[in-house]
Amino acid sequence: MAEPRYGPNGESLVPGTKAYEQGSTVRPQMSTSDLPAFTPRTKPILVPGVSTPVQADEAKAWFKFLKNNNKARYDQFIAELAARGVPKSAAQKVWGDAVDWTQTVGAVSSNPEDYLDVLDPSDYQGATKKYGTQKQRDERVTQYSPSSAAQIVSDTMEQELGRTASAAEIAAGTTAMNVAAKKEPGIFEGTTTTAPGGKGFELGQTTTKGTQTTGFDPTMFARNFARSQPDFAESFAAKNVLKIVSSLLTDRNTIGNVVS
Repeated sequence: MAEPRYGPNGESLVPGTKAYEQGSTVRPQMSTSDLPAFTPRTKPILVPGVSTPVQADEAKAWFKFLKNNNKARYDQFIAELAARGVPKSAAQKVWGDAVDWTQTVGAVSSNPEDYLDVLDPSDYQGATKKYGTQKQRDERVTQYSPSSAAQIVSDTMEQELGRTASAAEIAAGTTAMNVAAKKEPGIFEGTTTTAPGGKGFELGQTTTKGTQTTGFDPTMFARNFARSQPDFAESFAAKNVLKIVSSLLTDRNTIGNVVS
């Protein structure tokens, strides 16, 4: 294998060429005087109210205390964020990104405020606290299908009236049941606490505590619906008479009590 040889600018030479034969086995070192002059490719940072350019850390600190030093300017910036759908809580992050944006190679502006015209609002939306406790309220309404509601109404009518419900009664009962259910949702109220996850719980651990109310009772509704029918009183009386007759047949000692 041929030993490496280098040209006058430190470039590697290809074995077998005339340049290789004339090259040096020691790579020459370039002095700083041989390098092209350095030209900054980023723009100076300009912030409102400051006459001279500032450094990045100075620009970020300027906004951090802007609310105390120039509240009108701060409120204007917050309003600009709101117009773009960015929450106030993200203001410092937006400004920091804006300062970094001015220092990106190829940036078109030295003013961080111009970043507002090119930012993506979705980058700053929905940022929530990862861990902690929050209040929770959950309302749920059960809507009964025609078949399930019909079964409840029909069974209850047979129990309360001793007869099968008509199609009209089932339809009316189903409609009334769903209307009533909307007015009595099942409600859960409590708190949910999210904590950092341990081994095997990379996404964290969530604990929910609270109170659950049952809400609408379809059985009670169907019973009251059946008892609202015109023939309920007649059916009720008939069933009580049957109970009395049945007791007389099984225990003759009750005859005197009934008569008296």
